[in-house]
Amino acid sequence: MCGLIAAFFPDSIDPPTRDEVESRLEQSLETIKYRGPDSRGTYVSPDAHVGLGHVRLAIIDLPTGQQPLSDEEGLIHCVVTGEIYDHERIRAEMQSQGYLFASLSDSELVVQLYKRDGFNLVQHLRGEFAFVLYDLKRRLLFVARDRFGIKPLYYTVHNGCIMFASEMKAFMSLGWHAEWDIDSIVHNGDFGDERTVFRGVQKLPAGYLAVCRASGHMQTQAYWDITYPAATAPPAETIASMTLRVRELLVEAVRLRLRADVPLAVYLSGGIDSSCVAGIATHLLREKDPSARVTAFTMAYIEDPATDESPLAERTAAHINADLRRVDATEARLVDVFEESVWHAEQLSTSFHGAGKLLLAKAVRDAGFKVVLSGEGSDEIFGGYPWFPLDFLQSADPAGAALGIPLPSEAERRVMAAEYHAATRMPFRPHSAIKSNGPRPLISTGSHLAVHNGLLGSTAFNPEVVARTGVPDTARCIEEGIDARVREHSVTGHWHPLNVSMYTSAKTVLGKSILNIVGDRSDMTHSVESRPAFLDHHLVDYVTTLPPSLKIMPIAGIAGAPPGKWQMVEKWILRQAVKPFITEEVYMRKKVAFNPPPAGPPPPGASQTLLPLQTHLKARITQASVARLGFVSWPYIEEQLSAYLASPTFLPNGGIDGRAKLLLNVLSHIVLQERFDVPSYKV
Repeated sequence: MCGLIAAFFPDSIDPPTRDEVESRLEQSLETIKYRGPDSRGTYVSPDAHVGLGHVRLAIIDLPTGQQPLSDEEGLIHCVVTGEIYDHERIRAEMQSQGYLFASLSDSELVVQLYKRDGFNLVQHLRGEFAFVLYDLKRRLLFVARDRFGIKPLYYTVHNGCIMFASEMKAFMSLGWHAEWDIDSIVHNGDFGDERTVFRGVQKLPAGYLAVCRASGHMQTQAYWDITYPAATAPPAETIASMTLRVRELLVEAVRLRLRADVPLAVYLSGGIDSSCVAGIATHLLREKDPSARVTAFTMAYIEDPATDESPLAERTAAHINADLRRVDATEARLVDVFEESVWHAEQLSTSFHGAGKLLLAKAVRDAGFKVVLSGEGSDEIFGGYPWFPLDFLQSADPAGAALGIPLPSEAERRVMAAEYHAATRMPFRPHSAIKSNGPRPLISTGSHLAVHNGLLGSTAFNPEVVARTGVPDTARCIEEGIDARVREHSVTGHWHPLNVSMYTSAKTVLGKSILNIVGDRSDMTHSVESRPAFLDHHLVDYVTTLPPSLKIMPIAGIAGAPPGKWQMVEKWILRQAVKPFITEEVYMRKKVAFNPPPAGPPPPGASQTLLPLQTHLKARITQASVARLGFVSWPYIEEQLSAYLASPTFLPNGGIDGRAKLLLNVLSHIVLQERFDVPSYKV
């Protein structure tokens, strides 16, 4: 929920007047008012060196939760976005210790915890949040972002002023002007590390805090990170007890996220993640009211029955007696909101994921809901992505063997990996620790790196750009962006390759893409707060201790499989833990990519008119618009555009023609350039 902006002028900078600072803050808040349409507020310090602004989406303590927040002495001032769970318990504890609260807002905990625990306050916060706190007496700014980066937080320095904001567009009213970061664009730094497409603007990393002092010194440091045990560490529990504990922690995570003073709904697809959240929510609500029903929203891709999961969602909804609202999506509707999704995400897009989520979030808000539970994060912590099996098969699992789980031999793993690679065409980059000629990979697992090795190749850029930056290398950018501790655990074999892969995916696919494009930014565009129960850090901290074989379980002799053949069951322990809350159909279903697809090919005999995506790309990607970017090669783009318009490919499972994906990437740059008024890049 909510949005924030903060401006911090060090002592070396003469700030504007207080009135001017407040006026600029108000303009910034107007830019992101959809993040908090219920109220807004500002704070400017007496010396005008600090300004805080906040727009509020009222979820908890509707009457008295306005921000900025201050302590009773007027020395601590703070703006908070997001949701902090279990706040009633912490508030009661602190009140018994003599701390004073002026409201029942969860956000006020940040102020009082700072007075008691200082920088350690972040250890007590459970949920999704970002905040900026100003200590007037110490003249320092204290900033933090939640453990997974569910809530966005950017920072930059302009004319000596240090600025933080929920969205980069809020910086513009403070005088910041966007410029391309060409090295980040070529190597996909927005995905691989903490850069953005704009020079000098970074994300505060997930699980990090920052301290800005009056001298102008700024320091960032991690306060939490995902970690895994040694690959050889034997488990201390049985499979049954671990399964039960996963169930208990997930139920607790959902229970906490049902707390709201406004109507609440759930997102529901055909997969296990959203289905079990909906099932658990129903179970918990019926503990208090046996007739309770959840309201669920599902997306229906009515032009592509092969990828439309709404029938599955309908069967799940019937199983739990949910009130299901279907949101129909067509290629035309997705194309219509694609550019808006790029502007709000402030990130390049090569799919309709963000556009589809915009349609879904709008339906949620139009129906009168402000809060919705979602299933993001499950794939990254339980092993759901299609590249994970190859990384699992790289090494033995001593921890799983210690539990008595039958596991394939090394020779069998090699055969399984070759067969899986041949069947899925999933890129595979096995690691060799003994390679001596040439550079070694920085991490020992690479299937996911190959999958996400960028879209714009060297030929898509002007030659002088590649001469300056080197050839595009997203894989290297990801490797270098990963914490050095993790790289060491990887190359030494201290962590199992599956765990290295899940860590990397959580920091990139989840943290840099999903939680932004189809998470906060799409939802908040329509003033909806989404709550991903799987990203409760108590749950994640436990699941990371489980052996790899409980996440991807190799099983021999599954019914229907050839004798002696191993099958790999993804998210095995999650399936066991949530079986009481889902249908048998969902329990047995293999993961399927959730892709909002374009329409299929026109029926035989139909006129050869352009489809909506083709029409839009033809109109928007022109020689003039590409030339204005300053770094993209028009001859190459023209060639790709002409080929796509003449003969589009219709891929299975909702996949988009590779040329169309490249063109959507280019269109994203064009949209950002227009909306942010970015000058052309010049070498």
